[in-house]
Amino acid sequence: MPQITARRVQSDLTLDQLVAIVKQLKPDERELIRHAINQPPWSQRLDQLLHRVWDRVDIAPITEEEVDAEVELARTGLWAQGGY
Repeated sequence: MPQITARRVQSDLTLDQLVAIVKQLKPDERELIRHAINQPPWSQRLDQLLHRVWDRVDIAPITEEEVDAEVELARTGLWAQGGY
């Protein structure tokens, strides 16, 4: 039987009780629970993100000079706004 702690109150719930509780939620709240349950672990999400980044690098590589130019442009813009 699962045990929950909510605001420091512990209770043992059966699966049927848990399902009954979830059914009482609003549809958008149930969607949040579904999303939380189905979300892959952070390490898997990070791997997926890095894979997408490297795919973009292969498609549209950028040079070190382009990176430097963008950094300088950002610095110049911040300097003009009084950010530094």
